[in-house]
Amino acid sequence: MTFVLSVIAPIFILIALGTTVAKLKLLPAPTGDALSGFVFLLAVPALMFRTVATADFGEANPVYLWIAYFAGVVPVYAGGMILARKIAGTDRRGAVIAGVSASFSNLIFVGIPVVERAFGREGLDALALIIAIHLPTMMTVSTLLLERAAARDARESGNTAGPTPSIRRTLGQVGRNLSRNALVIGLALGFVWRLSGLPLEGPHGEVVRLLAATAGPLALVALGLSLPRYRIRGALFVPGLIAGLALIVQPLVVFLVGWTLLPPLWLAVAVTAAACPVGVNAYLFATYFKTGESLAAAVILVTTIVSAVTLTGWLAVVH
Repeated sequence: MTFVLSVIAPIFILIALGTTVAKLKLLPAPTGDALSGFVFLLAVPALMFRTVATADFGEANPVYLWIAYFAGVVPVYAGGMILARKIAGTDRRGAVIAGVSASFSNLIFVGIPVVERAFGREGLDALALIIAIHLPTMMTVSTLLLERAAARDARESGNTAGPTPSIRRTLGQVGRNLSRNALVIGLALGFVWRLSGLPLEGPHGEVVRLLAATAGPLALVALGLSLPRYRIRGALFVPGLIAGLALIVQPLVVFLVGWTLLPPLWLAVAVTAAACPVGVNAYLFATYFKTGESLAAAVILVTTIVSAVTLTGWLAVVH
């Protein structure tokens, strides 16, 4: 437990530091967005590039890792949608936002620094395999579900103005967005460099290393700077249930499925990744589709705070 606390305490102290700075307005308001931009555009892509380019994945099959991880995502995503429809009475778009909020773990701002501190370089290698398909899969599926839900909501309300988006056009847009995503580019370039067999040494290797080293701490401070913008409005019952799905049910399912499929390190990384709080993508989807913003914001805030306890517990289980 002492080791677990030594991993978790600095993580949430850095998040709290960022939140305190934002609350006290010690830095200009745009600082959080600028720092997040640096993390997304330079630091994390550099870390993923370096990790993939020099990783030792061993003989374990990554397909089993993906199966174990998404075995937790799928039922939790569906559970969030059902809770939103049956209990909160949301429209179909709001239900999808609830599903995203329940299952879209914050692997970048929280997952990377936690896994790096807890499991070292070998843990980052496994996390990189999850991240490589997590973002494309979640973005694609969520966008398709949201577009479909928006069309059905429009038909039910009698608002049929404008063309119904086709699956082909939606997939094309998602593909274009992903092709411009710095994280995806960093992962892809890492695989290309790996295939080339070239060493990542010398001045260029040192630049990548220095950039990558900033990813963890700056991501946590940036997350803390962003938290004050997410405000809880209304009752916490449904956000609390969705937070339970995200922080307890999802890692539990990953643990049970991965127990027989994965080597110990990969199991620990998969469970830790699944136990991370909800990422900002849930709120971005909500604002883009103009529904479920308060729900997504509440879940992000609640899961980030509560994960200080639940993530500590899951690390104690898997370490």
